[in-house]
Amino acid sequence: MTRIFYPLLVLFLLVQQDGLAQDFLLEKLPDFINSTYDEISPVPGRDGKTLYFTRVAYPEFDRTLLVDSVDQSAKLSATAYIQFLSEVYTEINGKAVHDPIRSAFNQDIWIAGGDSVGQFTSIIHPGFPLNNALPNSLVATTPNSSTFYVINQYPARGGLSKGFSFVQKKSDQANDWTTPLPVEIKDYYTITSDVSLTMSFDGKVLILSAARHDSKEMDLYVCFREGPHQWSSPQHLGNLVNSSRRETTPFLSEDNVTLFFSSNRGESSGGNDIFMCKRLDGTWRNWSSPIRLVEPINSTADDSQPYFNMTSGYLYFSSRRGGNSDIYRVQIAPPQPTEIEVIGRVLNRKTGALMQNVTIRYAAPEETGLADMITSDNGAFRFKIPKGIPFTLTPAKPAFLGQTDTILLRRDHYYFQEYFVDLFLDPAEVNTRIPLQAIFFQQSKAIILESSYPELNRLFSVLMENPSLQIRIEGHTDNIGKAEDLMQLSEERAAAIREFLVQKGIASNRMEIVGHGPKFPLTDNSSDEQRQKNRRVEFVITKI
Repeated sequence: MTRIFYPLLVLFLLVQQDGLAQDFLLEKLPDFINSTYDEISPVPGRDGKTLYFTRVAYPEFDRTLLVDSVDQSAKLSATAYIQFLSEVYTEINGKAVHDPIRSAFNQDIWIAGGDSVGQFTSIIHPGFPLNNALPNSLVATTPNSSTFYVINQYPARGGLSKGFSFVQKKSDQANDWTTPLPVEIKDYYTITSDVSLTMSFDGKVLILSAARHDSKEMDLYVCFREGPHQWSSPQHLGNLVNSSRRETTPFLSEDNVTLFFSSNRGESSGGNDIFMCKRLDGTWRNWSSPIRLVEPINSTADDSQPYFNMTSGYLYFSSRRGGNSDIYRVQIAPPQPTEIEVIGRVLNRKTGALMQNVTIRYAAPEETGLADMITSDNGAFRFKIPKGIPFTLTPAKPAFLGQTDTILLRRDHYYFQEYFVDLFLDPAEVNTRIPLQAIFFQQSKAIILESSYPELNRLFSVLMENPSLQIRIEGHTDNIGKAEDLMQLSEERAAAIREFLVQKGIASNRMEIVGHGPKFPLTDNSSDEQRQKNRRVEFVITKI
């Protein structure tokens, strides 16, 4: 029997005070990462081979500074630019900043990379749009390995707003990033500029640090996902996690239970120390008493910004024990990959042949809005996905229909090799049904639920990729109610879907609608579960 090692079995050693601290070897990262300037906010990539960090007050920062879409670094002289930047930082700070280059607001994101897990060999300094002359810091990964959260929001024409943004890496090129787009958190505000957050491994929860009206100082809060990069109002984590002092830089481990954070509460040994606690139930407001981690993780200097990477087994953090802020790490668990490589083929279902020139869309749960697209000229593909999170895979090619498959690689399994999958495309033919997952409506109404929008967007993509395709939208119901009312409801639901697609740009004459009511059930309507299967909408090709 294979014995699976869980990092949490080791994590409890971090809080013991009986001599076990000698088992942890403190490692300061090399000098090409740690400079004579401050390095903060270490965020390892999921594969453990990449480290994102922030360098502060470095003279060679990205000087892009947009005002009304005009880059002031290109418009102004060098002296006038520094004076203008000083005024900008002064406005952010609320008090005078005379030397903007040496200011703590001069923050850029850097990226360290290596050939093996945890062995870094080089760094790169991305430019605009990932960095600019305003404070930039990457704070969290997401279930999509190419999407990250950063501090602050950056309006397209220039400026800075409090909050967070998401960015995506478009390729392996250092500067190939999307422009930061705003993350929406209901009722978000913070009284200070000092903020941070962590996202749960499955992308459903944020824990952030902020100073709000119900804070004693800086406190920790939880938000729940409500849509793609949309989150609920922050809820206070309670007065056991939060003390009368500062709680900052949270990190939620892959188990969704263990929370690391930094605090200068009474148990600290001087300045900020790193603490750990565990979530006790599903409310996210009931936690165990936080316990200070052992030396050499904590010291008499400021220690903060913990970030545990299960793939490498390292806990990364920043510390001022050397005078300025540097990045350190300690291996607290054996390496255990959190991502598995998926190797697959796209086949013609009728002939079994490999399909050429196809695209494969792979996405985390639809409510996260995290998706990616890869292309294959020969029908073969490979990519990595995190364990414990269901991913949908959908192949696409003009004149063909792709069936969506869902892959869930269990977090409690150890995978010794790659995961293999075959995806299938069917030729688009008249009277063929387009394979889609179920479309849901409000009960007894023709109002489409937002949870079905992603699947309807996939139908939209099929129609856009095949401009000569025409379809019939067929509405069906169960048998509860008057026959004439059910016929009307099924037709109204089909019409609602047509209107949805028309609003997105599909010509209405490409879609006919029909309501069948309860006439063509898939099941016998003998239970609520069986009746739900009959409440459906189907899409049939009428012309190619």
